[in-house]
Amino acid sequence: MYKPIRNEIFHVHTRRCKHAGEESDREYVNKAVTLGADRIVFTDHCPFPGDFFRNRMDMNQLEEYFKSLKDLRSEYENRIEILIGLEAEFLPGFKGYYEELKGNASLDILILGQHFYESPDGVWSYLEPDKSREFEGLFEAMVAGTETGLFDVIAHPDRAFRRCKAWNGELEHRSKTLVGAAEERGIYLEKNYSSMERKNQYWKPFWDMVPEELCLYGYDAHSLSELEERWRKRKQ
Repeated sequence: MYKPIRNEIFHVHTRRCKHAGEESDREYVNKAVTLGADRIVFTDHCPFPGDFFRNRMDMNQLEEYFKSLKDLRSEYENRIEILIGLEAEFLPGFKGYYEELKGNASLDILILGQHFYESPDGVWSYLEPDKSREFEGLFEAMVAGTETGLFDVIAHPDRAFRRCKAWNGELEHRSKTLVGAAEERGIYLEKNYSSMERKNQYWKPFWDMVPEELCLYGYDAHSLSELEERWRKRKQ
C-alpha cells in the first residue's frame, strides 16, 4: 500500500501522454537524484482499452512504460526509490480494467484524476455543450471511484470546481461527501501544484476541511522545468 514520504517527488508524467515534454524517463530520474529526492513517483495518464481518449499513452505503450521504469529502478536502486503508477479517471464501465491493473505486479500505485466523467445518457462529459454543472458529475465520479477501494490517492480533487465562480454551500456539501469517503478508506488527497498556478483550480475552503494526515503534495510535472520549479516551491 502506498504511503507518502516527506522527501518525494509525487505525480510525474512522461512524453507518452502526448502533452508533456520530450525528456526521457532517465532524465526525470536523474533530475530527481540531483535535487536530492528520496523517491520519485511516476503517474502517467492511464491508457484505456480501445484508445478512446486523447492526451494519454496508447495501450500498446503500457508494457514499455512499465519496463522502462522497472529497468531504471534496478539501475538506481541505491540512489533513489522509483514507484510506477498511473493516473486514471473512474469510469464505471472500466471497473474490471482497474481491477486488472491493480493486480499487475508492475504497478505500485493507481491515482484517481477525474478530468471527465460518463453522463447518465452515456455521453462523455467533455462532449457536453453546457459544462456549468460539471462539478456535480466529477464529484459523483470521484466518490464512486473512492468507494471501490481501487485508488490510493485522489489527484487535484478541487480542480472539479474550475468552472465555479465562488465558494457556496453546494460546493461545501460535495466536498464534505468526498472528504468523508476518502477519510473512511484512508485515501490521500493531493494538493496539486499545477492547480495552484491556475485560476479557480485550487480552493482553500476545500483544503480547510481535509485532515492534515490525508494531504499530500503533487507536482503534476509534465517537464523537467516544472519538476524543478515545483520542487523548489515545496522546499520553501
